[in-house]
Order: sequence, then structure tokens, then C-alpha cells
Amino acid sequence: MALLSLVTVAFFVAVVRLRRARRVLEATLADLPMLPAEDLPPATAVGWPPEGAAFRTYVDEGFAALDAYLSEGYAT
Repeated sequence: MALLSLVTVAFFVAVVRLRRARRVLEATLADLPMLPAEDLPPATAVGWPPEGAAFRTYVDEGFAALDAYLSEGYAT
């Protein structure tokens, strides 16, 4: 019975700590500056970046383009 009580109290302590940490993180993120206008996606970029299964393809294509760029000797 004591073990069950200890586990229950530990669970609630963990939940309270995680909620506090989340509030602190959200407050910190709210203070961060927005991206410059030239780094923001265009207004017509609906669904950018892709989510779900398309995200993996999006990342793979990005790495392939980066690899092709670097293999052509443009990197300094």
C-alpha cells in the first residue's frame, strides 16, 4: 500500500514539474524574435513544410540537393 502511495505522489509531482517547465518554455519561445521577412515562406506556401509521410521525402530531397551542390565543388 505504501508503494502505491509513493508511486501516485511521484506521478503527480512529475506532472506538476512538467507543466511548469512547459509554461517556462512557452514563455521563452514567445520572447524570441520572428524570422526576417526574407526567411519566411511566401504567403502562397500552403502546407509548408509538409507534414506526415511527405515530410520524409521533403527532407530527403533537400539532402540530395545539398549533396549535389557540394559535390560540384561550389562549397568553400
